[in-house]
Amino acid sequence: MSKNQKINQVQPLVTKNDAKAVYDYLLSGGWVTEHRVTKDFEDKIKEFVNRKHAVAVPNGTIAIYLALLASGVKKGDRVAVPNITMIATVNAIIWAGATPVLIDVEKDLTMSFEKLTYTTKLKAVIFVPLNGRTSNGAEIELWCKEKNIILIEDSAHALGSKYSNGKFCGNLGDLSVFSFTPHKIITTGQGGMVLTNNKKFEKELIKIKTFNRRKDKIDWHDGFGLNFKITDMQSALGLSQFSSLNKRIKHKRKIHSLFQKVKSDYFKIGSFLNHEVPWFIDLTSNTKKDLNKLKGLLSKNNIETRTSYPALSKQKYLRDISNQDLSYSEKIHEKILWLPSSSDLDEKSITKIVKIINNFGY
Repeated sequence: MSKNQKINQVQPLVTKNDAKAVYDYLLSGGWVTEHRVTKDFEDKIKEFVNRKHAVAVPNGTIAIYLALLASGVKKGDRVAVPNITMIATVNAIIWAGATPVLIDVEKDLTMSFEKLTYTTKLKAVIFVPLNGRTSNGAEIELWCKEKNIILIEDSAHALGSKYSNGKFCGNLGDLSVFSFTPHKIITTGQGGMVLTNNKKFEKELIKIKTFNRRKDKIDWHDGFGLNFKITDMQSALGLSQFSSLNKRIKHKRKIHSLFQKVKSDYFKIGSFLNHEVPWFIDLTSNTKKDLNKLKGLLSKNNIETRTSYPALSKQKYLRDISNQDLSYSEKIHEKILWLPSSSDLDEKSITKIVKIINNFGY
């Protein structure tokens, strides 16, 4: 790293082996579109998280949308969602015609189990292991099962993380979702996947994503459907990336351990449990003013950062859907900064960032 080289908040890690995998596929005579390589990619992911079925789709937003439709969520159904999550989670609910119900979060930014249990008339819950933290997901799974409420796990951030009961993210509830965009731990450029143990849900997912064709290469359709296929070219990249997943997980944990050298009266590095994989390194400030000053200081040193997702209830077009106390999430989101977290971030870069944070003062 040269003195003035920019440190991105996140960048994809694509190796020569990854490039060769895509190159070799393109010369293999395959038709590029979704076929056998995609099936191999689906199989690798489902075996890793111990699910029975996996269905690849173009991105994580579509994955959530299809999970909602396949599980029977319909217009007007109430679906609980944490008040801090990427906008795709709530937009997929709206896209499906359902009604979002915003739930406040715990200190680790995952859905509050206590606040959830006060919420009535729910058809479904979307639990988000935000930033790889799994918190009380296992308890929420049991509660949903007891109440006969559909549980969808939006694990876009969390490939490799586990719950307190030993389950991998990707194996919670009725359906789970992964995203493979460039800033995820493995990428296919764009891409997503829905996983389930329910054969009926799998069949419904495939029907919706393939025009609801009666049979492949036949233009008779059993009902409404769309085209949500991906490509074998993307899946070739995904398979190559997946082969290094354990190495990437190990390095993500090393990055977090190096950031533990932050010792500041103004800021605190977020903690992770041993069974969780840090997606982004998050820093919490005492005040919004401190956060903005640090962000500016890091920027002057060519270090890119990113502020937290804002609380959904603060988005102008979502303000009318709030129906409970969301005070914690509405305050804490202003004090969270995501530090550089690329899967190949080196120790020299981390040392530079830590030094700037530790020297912060007025």
